[in-house]
Amino acid sequence: MFRSTLRPIQAFQKFLHTSSPVFKESTIVHHLDFLKKYYTPEILESIKIAESVVEPKDYLNLQLQGRDGLSKIAPTNKNFDYSRNDPEWEEPILYPNQGLGRTPYPAIPQVHSADRGDLKIRFSNAPRAPNDTAQSNTAIKTPFQIARELSQLTGLDERCIRNLYIRPLVMKRVSLKTAKGNIANFFVMSVAGDKNGMIGLGIGKSRDGIRTAATKAHWNAIKNLTPIKRYDNRTILGSIELKYHATTLKFKSAPVGFGLRCNRNIFEICQAAGIKDLRGKVHKSRNPVLVAQGFVKALTQQKTIEELALNRGKNVVELRKAYYSND
Repeated sequence: MFRSTLRPIQAFQKFLHTSSPVFKESTIVHHLDFLKKYYTPEILESIKIAESVVEPKDYLNLQLQGRDGLSKIAPTNKNFDYSRNDPEWEEPILYPNQGLGRTPYPAIPQVHSADRGDLKIRFSNAPRAPNDTAQSNTAIKTPFQIARELSQLTGLDERCIRNLYIRPLVMKRVSLKTAKGNIANFFVMSVAGDKNGMIGLGIGKSRDGIRTAATKAHWNAIKNLTPIKRYDNRTILGSIELKYHATTLKFKSAPVGFGLRCNRNIFEICQAAGIKDLRGKVHKSRNPVLVAQGFVKALTQQKTIEELALNRGKNVVELRKAYYSND
């Protein structure tokens, strides 16, 4: 970082220190006027100060050393990577689904459960279902308990978790084929979102019942919350064409008031993500699991409006269709 910052100064020093009679005082003044187009007055002043300090001989010796050369200002240790003095290096990584003070990863509590300990927290004094036996430890949890435990796990605000839009997309009973026979299992896929550009998809499986599977899907959907790009906070950017396994998705943005004319599962995903206008179809396989996963993948892989403007050779204002004036 220090070397890249010093290059324009060194190039200017080399220019001013030349001994050729062609470069006179008028030429230097003309060159300063040329540099004013690209540098601020503060940077030009620093260039002049550096030019008065550095000698041409020292700069020549530094250039002859090649990439291994170090200036007198830089540290003498060649293995030093300048990371200690860089504030951006020490800045913690912030993720969109993490709370304050929980970066880069939140502390996951040590919990125990019959199926997966990272998805369910059990308490000894938790309420039980009336038909629950001593062999099954499945606890019925209220939405407030789920929101509190998810807040501890993800670092999100408990009130924000309770206000999320959560809908089950797929709920079915499946059968596990084993040598001992068929074992009943339950599968649930849920979608979660804040109706303002955040979307998450979660899958839950359990042998304890459909309620436990739905709780796990609820947890995974909130843990997988991801921001998506929207145009005018109501529709997608341009068009989407994606082939996800055996499913082909083709969707386009729609004008204001058009509504959601799409697949029923994609309708619920758009409701959670805050997309109000959309049109398109699902071709070939209409498996709801593939349709939901493919559409969420397409939303997260959308190109930004700056990339679309660059590809089309237009300005961002032309794509946004919003013009501003001083009137």
